[in-house]
Amino acid sequence: MNKCTACGATLKRGQSHCSQCGTKIETTSTRPPLWKWTVPIALVAVIGLGVWLWSEWNEPLASKETTTAKDVQQSFSASTEEEESEEASEVEEETALPDTEAETGVFYEPVSYDEVDRFMYSFIDAFTSATYSTDTSEVETFLAEGSTFQSQTLDYLNNTLFAKGIKEDHLYTEVISIQVNGENRDSIEDDETATVTTNEAYRIIKEDDSSVRATFETTYAVRYEDGEMKIVQNLGSDELSREEEY
Repeated sequence: MNKCTACGATLKRGQSHCSQCGTKIETTSTRPPLWKWTVPIALVAVIGLGVWLWSEWNEPLASKETTTAKDVQQSFSASTEEEESEEASEVEEETALPDTEAETGVFYEPVSYDEVDRFMYSFIDAFTSATYSTDTSEVETFLAEGSTFQSQTLDYLNNTLFAKGIKEDHLYTEVISIQVNGENRDSIEDDETATVTTNEAYRIIKEDDSSVRATFETTYAVRYEDGEMKIVQNLGSDELSREEEY
């Protein structure tokens, strides 16, 4: 119970002045100051709000980082698998692809009538030139390797013309027909053997230097293969004329 600070009289609750001396009573509140309980509450609220905001901010970020890492991993895995798949496909394609050259071969253009004519002229010219040089190397380029005609031609040059000193001058050679399987042709296709008939004229110079002008009709088997013509066989020769020269 409170007492008057001036006279010491007992004061009743709620009195504003002392009933004995009339002194104004100053009441002292027993409640704590407002700031003492509002500040802690506000501080707790701020801390709680901060915690909530932090959790709300970081949760989607963490989720995004996790998703991105997962996407990167999946993208990397998918890319790696695709590259491995492409490499495997390329290996399979390389393994499966046939050897084009082995399957299709090489295409060679047909040889024309004029080309065959030049070929036969060049052969006779090389043959007659060899009677002067006694060198058969150029003649051999026109002969099919391993053919009977090759051995016969080289034998005739070496053991008859060279041995007896007989020389021949080439006067002219002309192709008069080309046939393949009995059919007249103006060209020869690759991998074909043609029957080529020529008119040939020579001046034959004997050991005593006398000479003879002779013409022949000769038929050859000519093989066109891998872009090259070769004479395979002499199918026969007929003498058309002979004229002595002095």
